[in-house]
Amino acid sequence: MTRLDKVVRRETAVGIRDGGRSRPLLVELHPRHIELRQKGTRRRFSVSYDAIYDLAVKVIVRAQLAEKKKEGRRK
Repeated sequence: MTRLDKVVRRETAVGIRDGGRSRPLLVELHPRHIELRQKGTRRRFSVSYDAIYDLAVKVIVRAQLAEKKKEGRRK
């Protein structure tokens, strides 16, 4: 696998509705973070890779705990 040295920009197939209009989501991969924005706008949101990873782990743990809780009620 290659290291990310240059910024990689992609337009996703996801349409984000904001202000009554749906616009494609643009993603920019930087060496230390990701930037998200809607096509045709200037507002950007930056998120570090470690923050994304932490959020993913929390979501998975919550889903597993909820599943265990559900199984406990069924018995």
